[in-house]
Amino acid sequence: MESPDPLRSLGEAEIRLLRECYRRGLPGTLAPFLFVDNHLRWCATIRSRPASWTVSPIVWKRFFTLAGTDRHELTASGTFVAITDAEKCPTVVLWTLQDDLSALKRALMETRRIDWSSDPAFSCVALEHYTMLQGVLQRKAPHLEFRNSTFFRLPSETANGLQVSIPEGYELLPLDEADAYEVNATWPHRYAGSEEYYRSLLRLNGGLALTTSTDTSDDTDNARRQLAGWILTNEYGALAHLYIQPAHRSRGLASVLVKAWVLRMIETWQNDSDADGTEVIAYILDANVASRTLFQKLGFIEMSKSRWSNPTTK
Repeated sequence: MESPDPLRSLGEAEIRLLRECYRRGLPGTLAPFLFVDNHLRWCATIRSRPASWTVSPIVWKRFFTLAGTDRHELTASGTFVAITDAEKCPTVVLWTLQDDLSALKRALMETRRIDWSSDPAFSCVALEHYTMLQGVLQRKAPHLEFRNSTFFRLPSETANGLQVSIPEGYELLPLDEADAYEVNATWPHRYAGSEEYYRSLLRLNGGLALTTSTDTSDDTDNARRQLAGWILTNEYGALAHLYIQPAHRSRGLASVLVKAWVLRMIETWQNDSDADGTEVIAYILDANVASRTLFQKLGFIEMSKSRWSNPTTK
C-alpha cells in the first residue's frame, strides 16, 4: 500500500489563514503575504467571471502544507508549498516561518506533488531556505541554475508622497493581454510558454503602459498606439517586468511608470480590509543595476534576498 503523501492540499479558507499569519509579520513578511494575497484575489476574480473564463496552468498554483499540520500550526508556522499546474516546467514556491527546515526538506524529497521528470523551476526562494533546497536539488534536479534577486519595499509614507508628471507626447494607458506578444518579445528570460505567462498575468493583474500620442481621428495603421514602455504586477504581487523601448530611453519614462503604477495600486487598496498593512514591493534581479538604482532613488528600500531559477529546456 502506497504511503500517504507528506504534503496535503490547502483549501481557500486555510490559504486565508496563511495570509493572516504573514500579515502579523509585516513589513518583514511582505513577500509571502503579497504572494498569498495575490492568489486569493485571483480566486475572487475567477468567481466573478463566467464558467468559461479559465486561468492558464502556467500561472495557477495549488497550495499545500506539511501533512498532519492543523489549522493552529498552520497559522503559527506559515509553511506552504505552491505549485503551478503546468505539465512542463511547473513552478514551485515555498515559504515557512519555522527555523527547523528538516520536515519541509523531507517532504520536498518524498512528495509526489512535484513531478521531477517535468523539470520544475523554483522561484522566490528565501535566502534562509536556499541551502535546504539545494540539499534537495542535488538529488532531484542538480542541473538547475539560480539567479540572485532582491525584494524591495516602498514605505507607505513615501508612496503616498509620489507625484506623476506625464512627459509631452506620451499618455498612460492600461496594458492588457493583447500586449502579451510584444512584452514577451523583449523579456531576456523568456522561455517556451512565457508569452502565455504574460497573457495570463495581464488578464489577472493588468498593467500600465506609456504610449506615444496619436490622432484618434486617423484610422490608419500609423495611428495605432505605439508602446514606449510598460510595467506590471507579477504573481507575487510585486512590481516587475519594467521595460522601456530603446528609442524612448533617457527621458525619465521608467520613473513615470513606477510612480503611476504605485499610485494606482494604493488606490485599489483603499477601503479594502484585506489590504491592511500592505506596502508596494518590487522584485529585482541583482544583476539589473539600472533598475535597482532607479527604485532606490524613488524611495524603495531593500527588504530580503531570494533566489530563482528559470524553467529550462532540458
